[in-house]
Amino acid sequence: MQWISLVGTALGALIAMVATTVNERSKWRREQASTRRKLCQDTYSRFLAALTDAHERMRMASRTGFANDEADEARATAILDVFRDGRCYEARYEIALVAGQAVLDHSERCFQILRDIRDTFAAGSDIHSTEYDALRQSYRTHLRELQVAMRVDLGAESVDLSGGS
Repeated sequence: MQWISLVGTALGALIAMVATTVNERSKWRREQASTRRKLCQDTYSRFLAALTDAHERMRMASRTGFANDEADEARATAILDVFRDGRCYEARYEIALVAGQAVLDHSERCFQILRDIRDTFAAGSDIHSTEYDALRQSYRTHLRELQVAMRVDLGAESVDLSGGS
């Protein structure tokens, strides 16, 4: 009869150990998901901020007049410097490390369009040119698609992102 109580005690200990392990594993998964979500949210925010800052600063630089014989070269250099200083490349590489495929595809498209805007401004166009206007419309559309993909990846509810025209 003593073996029955010994088996019962061992079985109880085994059940408690398995339950604790399952509970700890579940807790670890929740923490990992929360950590990943926070990392993605921070990375996505930095990427969007870098693109927005670079775009606005390039728009300002495109309107700046240079009063010398090297105006075109100085303007192109200023535009390229603004893009580089905006840390767009850094933000792009961060996205590549943490984002899922949908976010990565949309972020790459936005980055490429912004780089085309940079090249358009550096070539002498300004904010009133038809080339820039076409790129800006495409950029705006792809930026909204990127934001939607980011919200889906973060598990946020769906919202209307039609502002900012």
